[in-house]
Amino acid sequence: MSTSFILSIGVNLYRSAAIKDLRWAGADAIAFHDAAVRGREVGSVRSRLLVDQDASTANLRESLGGWLAEAGPEDNVVAFFAGHGARELLPDGDPHAAPEAYLLPSDVDLDRLYSTGFSLSSELPVVRKRIRARNVTLIFDCCHAGGGVGFADGTRSRGIDGPLIRRRLALTDIGFNVAVSLPGGGQHEIGDGFTILMACGPHQSALERDTLGHGIFTYHLLRLLAERRDGAPSGVPIGVGYTHLAQAVLGDTNGQQLPILEGRLADQQLFVGGSKGR
Repeated sequence: MSTSFILSIGVNLYRSAAIKDLRWAGADAIAFHDAAVRGREVGSVRSRLLVDQDASTANLRESLGGWLAEAGPEDNVVAFFAGHGARELLPDGDPHAAPEAYLLPSDVDLDRLYSTGFSLSSELPVVRKRIRARNVTLIFDCCHAGGGVGFADGTRSRGIDGPLIRRRLALTDIGFNVAVSLPGGGQHEIGDGFTILMACGPHQSALERDTLGHGIFTYHLLRLLAERRDGAPSGVPIGVGYTHLAQAVLGDTNGQQLPILEGRLADQQLFVGGSKGR
């Protein structure tokens, strides 16, 4: 029998005073974890929930590259992250090169992003190789630009510019696949059965809203999963789900935030829990 590995991570509170705290990333992670494990048979799911101080750099790396590596080829893996993201380009780097992309753990130091953040550029390809499961979905409700801006209507951005970022590049439309780019401009092949679902494009902000109690992307993702439950755990076709999710987020943000989906979608499923209790 296959096993579902569910990793859900949310960071509201950051140790660094230089990073503006978020309000709903933790709620996103908790709600997604609940949606993914609810109704599962005993022994059919293994899950891990990391919120705030538990979502440290060390725990992020160990969970993504260590714990998820325990999944076998017939298992399925879903990893969810809600929190701040950042991009960084070194001052002496090629001005036309893609900036480094990071997920920000709770104990990240913006002055030492390379050593204290989770680099999608260098670490995501390693994680991909370490996970043997043939059905893997990574979900990121964060962005890599936006400066953590908050708005008067209770909406705030989930993106921080690193200290060495070149602002004009941070706002250009650079495809997310640069996060797994090779030296010289080539791309890592992420392979079959591996999908990345992101809250927005790299030139946009992933927003959270007080009136929803969630990130806008996660709010609509949770609604999609709820609509797909029929009393028993099931799989949502990624391509079909993405179409509905993109339309919902675009409409809710007046066209300012468009979720992005990357990967080979042949028979790709996002496995979710049922509608009944745990």
